[in-house]
Amino acid sequence: MSNPIICCICSAQSNYAHLGINACRSCADFYKRASSSARIISCRKGEGKCTIMHGNRHNCRGCRFEKCKLLGMQLTSRKEGEQQKDEMKEQQSRSDDELKDPLISRIFDEYLRSVARRKNTELLLRPTSLHRHVKVEINEDLLLCSWTFLMDCLKMYAGDFLQFASATFPEFARLSLDDQRLILKCFASRLFLLEGIFGTFTNFSSYEGPYFMATLTTCYDSRNFRFFTEEESPSSCGEIVKLMEYYVKPGKCFGPFMEKSQFTEVECAILFALSIWQNDFNHHLPDHIVAIAEIVRRQIFDSIKQYYHEELGLEDYSVRLGNLVTFEHMIQEGTNILNEEVQAYNLTGILTADSAFLQLVMQISL
Repeated sequence: MSNPIICCICSAQSNYAHLGINACRSCADFYKRASSSARIISCRKGEGKCTIMHGNRHNCRGCRFEKCKLLGMQLTSRKEGEQQKDEMKEQQSRSDDELKDPLISRIFDEYLRSVARRKNTELLLRPTSLHRHVKVEINEDLLLCSWTFLMDCLKMYAGDFLQFASATFPEFARLSLDDQRLILKCFASRLFLLEGIFGTFTNFSSYEGPYFMATLTTCYDSRNFRFFTEEESPSSCGEIVKLMEYYVKPGKCFGPFMEKSQFTEVECAILFALSIWQNDFNHHLPDHIVAIAEIVRRQIFDSIKQYYHEELGLEDYSVRLGNLVTFEHMIQEGTNILNEEVQAYNLTGILTADSAFLQLVMQISL
């Protein structure tokens, strides 16, 4: 074994270089996840000068990512072939930052794959579906979202949600296509809302506005809601802007809770998975699906406890687990508000072309 090197990102000791620079496996894995994620990572303090230290679970992700890029970390290293054997040896003694529980690991990996697939598809949709490309002033990778683009993305998301659920849970994959579609109707709105809230807080460190994530690559600007509908429904644009300004207020209640909870990326993926199997009493699912959902949720919660204990080093995880469950119920309540909001938009006539999709898949009562 070669002499240990010092990671130039977090100062941890490592037996081998990774991704072309003297970096530990933990920082290399972080860079891979951050690069494949659709989230825009920025310094939470806004200064870009945070210190990155090994073992600090509250390291600034934005500064860590920028440091990786600045020091030349590359996803494809020229020495990758030479290091293959070393990598295999090192994997046998995994670092504390890697996920040990197989279910949590599968959930997180499949979620990252889903995000990467959907982000790539969104970028392909932009030239034809987004009528004008208006960049967000604080991040040029984000564009303002239009109604047409949002609907096209939601239709694409629905198919990918099924792919994520099937790849993550064998129990879901074994169900008939009719049963899978039935469950999709229950969770599609929850996943969309959940990801929007996490994306907003991750990208903008706040839920106070003016920016709110709409899809993985676009957002709303509360100072320019008119852009969202001006092409699709110019005659009713003023009415829709007033509705959007009204319904953005209830959503701000998520901000303080997100700030207090400080959920990890893994917890976001866990919530994504839990939402698939959440028992929604507004939908009457067959008994065999309810029974499967209860079993899978129990398995997820058992794995969550192990994640808190072994990965986060928490002896008492009751508060963190309580926050997770509370947020899951907040999302469910949020879908009720979303339903009401879309019903209000329906009165303006903007939903004519998409009403069937919203009713059948997103379960919006119009």
